[in-house]
Amino acid sequence: MIEIDARHQPYEVTDLDAGSLLGFLAEDRVVELKMVRKKLRLAYQWAIMHPPTPDKPKAVVGDETLFPTDCEDRISGDGTPDVALFAVEELAASGGMSRGAGFALVADALDLVHRLPQLWAKVEALEVPGWNARRVALLTRKLSYEAARWFDDRLAATGLSGWPTIEKWLAMAIAKFHPDLVKDRSAPKGKADWGVWLHHPHAGHEEGAGGVAGASELQAVGDSLDLTRFMDLLSAEAETMRRLGDTDDVNQRRAKAIGRLTDDTDQPTLDYTNADSATGGDSSTDVTDGSDSTGIGTGGTGTSSTVAAVGGEPVLGNPVLVEPGIGVKPGRLVTTPGPFGRRRGLRVMAHVNLADLFALGLDPHELGLDGDGIASTDRLGQVLTSQLRDWITRHGSLATVTPVVDVNRTDAVDRHDPPEWMDTLVRLRDPHCVYPNCERSSWDADLDHIDPYQPPGEGGPPGQTRPENLAPLCRRHHLMKTHGRWRYRRARDGTYIWTSQHGRTWLVTPQGTHDTTESH
Repeated sequence: MIEIDARHQPYEVTDLDAGSLLGFLAEDRVVELKMVRKKLRLAYQWAIMHPPTPDKPKAVVGDETLFPTDCEDRISGDGTPDVALFAVEELAASGGMSRGAGFALVADALDLVHRLPQLWAKVEALEVPGWNARRVALLTRKLSYEAARWFDDRLAATGLSGWPTIEKWLAMAIAKFHPDLVKDRSAPKGKADWGVWLHHPHAGHEEGAGGVAGASELQAVGDSLDLTRFMDLLSAEAETMRRLGDTDDVNQRRAKAIGRLTDDTDQPTLDYTNADSATGGDSSTDVTDGSDSTGIGTGGTGTSSTVAAVGGEPVLGNPVLVEPGIGVKPGRLVTTPGPFGRRRGLRVMAHVNLADLFALGLDPHELGLDGDGIASTDRLGQVLTSQLRDWITRHGSLATVTPVVDVNRTDAVDRHDPPEWMDTLVRLRDPHCVYPNCERSSWDADLDHIDPYQPPGEGGPPGQTRPENLAPLCRRHHLMKTHGRWRYRRARDGTYIWTSQHGRTWLVTPQGTHDTTESH
């Protein structure tokens, strides 16, 4: 293993003794500090080289706005100069970063120089690591300019830069200048904190992600009674599942109970309300508030206090296993078609080969398949075909089998919007935005005419809308291509060559983005 030291001399790692190895580690620490400082310097210089102009307004956090309003969040803190629209994208592409990472780098550099100058001086002197300073810049971004400078002065006066000191003075700055932001952590959340958030971990693209997705995270903050009743509903359904023989733990059964709420199929249930028919006898009514024994309202006038166990004699408090469709069933979430016949909500496109498609309806072992196959989805990553089969079984009324699209089809139409088959073909061909380093799903992107569309009535040639002249671009990068003086073309092999306004070039392939500036 050959490495290069700070003096640009090669050395063999396996030949090092302990002292030399530690010396190189210490030397590399200084190199790393300088590299982070250099990146911040370059980002700051790029930012001040690109101020807003009348034809290029300021850049904002949102990604679908061409002419931002004062309501849009600026990319850096109060008291920093604005940066022109689309300027950060070229910096990010040149540094091999996503747009979000580029915005974060520019924002941190601007905040350090203008809002935290004494902390920045320590970064310049290599006394504070740039990555620590960037974290401080992020934590103080919502503070006013006055509060940030006060924090910076107090931190510098201590002569310390450890996190306990930083957190202490940050809390004091918030209490002094923004008391409205100080919350009692034990106090209940207000309505401003309400919301429901769904996160789909993308397999292979974040820390801890496995090779196969299919599990997501749901977080909710809302009315205490509403959430308590929802939790009671899940707990009651989890108990039903346990009595039906489910051996998973209670939290796993609660999670699966959410699926039962949206399940289209009739499932075995426990009868808490029809004990008379189950036992053939009379029963007394001892609940009159419209609730059954699970605590879930049924709308009736009462429930039976005596039911029968499966295959046995009547037992107090035990439910009856009945045929699907009878008894207490979870509520159904009705999904109605939206405009243009499309159903509202998340649309997941799964791509499977012929063997896996057969496996969705048959036992894979009957087909000679060893266990599961893999299905690729546009939004949820890779899932096992057994899981996809389960989704289709439980949500069959929401599933649509779409015929295979011939990706070699080259028909053209003389209109701006492509027909449905062409729209689908392009999105299947290019699964994400084709801008350098962008991974936004093509199903959430616009379809852009690579050679700008010109209406036939204004002299446009025939056949402009065809697969070879269409590519998916997320809204931000579509706006940047249209208004930011970037251009691109599609090569015969299906790759894309992008050229920025400064002449830098990138090759976008299914395997990733490559900076090709030096080779031109």
